[in-house]
Amino acid sequence: MYDDEAQIVGNQLIEHWKYVPYYFNMQVWAHINPNAVGNYYRPIFMLWMRINHALFEFHPLGWHLTTVLFHLLATFMVFRLARRLSSREDIAFIAALVFGLHPAHIEAVAWVSGVTESLFAVLLLGAFLGFLNWREGKNNARAWSLLLFALAIFSKETSVLMLPLIFAYCWLNPREDRPTIAARFWTSLVPTFPYVAVTMAYLGLRYVALNGLSHPLHELSLRVNLLTIPSVLWFYLKMLVVPVGLSAFYDTPYVTSPDLHHFWIPLLAVIVAATGLFFWWWKTRDRLVAFASVLLVLPLLPLLNFTFFFDGEIAHDRYLYVPSIGFALLVAIAITRLKSSRTLWMVTAAVAAVFLCLTIWQSLYWADNLVLYSRGVNIAPNNNLALNNLANETQRRGMLRQATALYARILDRNPSFYWANYNLAYALFQEEKYSEAAHFFRRAASLDASDAGTFYYLGQCEMHLGRLDFAEAAFRRAIATDSRLLGPRYMLGLVLKQQGRTREALDYFRAELTKNPNDANARKEADAIASTM
Repeated sequence: MYDDEAQIVGNQLIEHWKYVPYYFNMQVWAHINPNAVGNYYRPIFMLWMRINHALFEFHPLGWHLTTVLFHLLATFMVFRLARRLSSREDIAFIAALVFGLHPAHIEAVAWVSGVTESLFAVLLLGAFLGFLNWREGKNNARAWSLLLFALAIFSKETSVLMLPLIFAYCWLNPREDRPTIAARFWTSLVPTFPYVAVTMAYLGLRYVALNGLSHPLHELSLRVNLLTIPSVLWFYLKMLVVPVGLSAFYDTPYVTSPDLHHFWIPLLAVIVAATGLFFWWWKTRDRLVAFASVLLVLPLLPLLNFTFFFDGEIAHDRYLYVPSIGFALLVAIAITRLKSSRTLWMVTAAVAAVFLCLTIWQSLYWADNLVLYSRGVNIAPNNNLALNNLANETQRRGMLRQATALYARILDRNPSFYWANYNLAYALFQEEKYSEAAHFFRRAASLDASDAGTFYYLGQCEMHLGRLDFAEAAFRRAIATDSRLLGPRYMLGLVLKQQGRTREALDYFRAELTKNPNDANARKEADAIASTM
């Protein structure tokens, strides 16, 4: 489903153990385009893919089984955390039930590539529980906690929230009665120092692998970013409380002016929710309410810098995986405040039944890509990525005319959408409409020159049109952009042969054979030229 084909099936780096050391020196998508800017540095996630491939190769059942098992393990860890924090079995049980059945987790559990959420959640919760054990003086607890934290942060960068999480817990649960503000701050800060050391090591390796700590993917003014925050927070709040209308894609427009619908109403709703949590804590002085609120809000904060997301892709269900732990704790605390035991368990059963039905119903949309992308277009008709993916799927099923029409529809809305330009060009290439295909390949190259495939197919179009000089330039650009790509040396050899430059052509046919010894066409051409010399 979705990214699985490119991230798993098309990823040769997960097929051999010899590639494991490279996981720590590359971004997740480097196997597709090593020149593209990336922010996903997740070596442990790649190791998880390698282990799954070693166990199941490309049989989906095994991959889905381990993904579901990780969600079950995360649910168990939520139970342990809630029981540890509250010292109550009923709160722990209800929190785990709410978390485990919450429909917002469909994306993270039904989608194999979404396992990053449960993977880092399990490791992060394990590290935090280890910290609690260390704080109580248990032997070797700190070492285990630091190890799990290292695995967590190398699974997903969001694990850095461990540092403020420890600080918040220590602040809310000081060892001394009524310490001074300075003493409370210092005793809350000191326990984070070992985790800061691990984080610094991670950041150093991340910097080397990504050529920087992070890279903006979309230009957005600070004003627009700030105006958009309330609508996104309101989106997440609605998804936690009323998880219906789920999709892999949403219409989440950037807010350019403080209008009523997109700014003031969401802002008011978020303020009301925050005020409600504050007064709940103020009235009860319950430290668990305060910590659950921190656990709800803290993981959302890194998601509010929208420059690090692709255009329009600023909100997804999977981002609620860890924040929902805090939500589940708050729901459990609220339910257990009911005076009647019978009412308590009736409400629990009702919530569980509703969540279970919603999860089963909405998980059906993950049946296959055609269903998933059709659902995405229905839920988010203005989302270009959803429409582009639907067009890709129709093209894959041989419906080229329908796919071409969908790509054209995207470009009518946004002529600068790279993937629609590239994919439309490829669809036209398959239909042998080389002149039109070359036009869109050139436009795609002007938008993003990091993909060697764009120049490879552009060269073939130019070759079919008889423009050999342009074809030669395109193939040379493809080779220079990504030396690993198979095919452009052979095609360049054909161009040079047609131009009468046989000796140069022979060099490129042999260069292609060096990259791919099984290329029968390159071998045939090389032998034919060599026999005449």
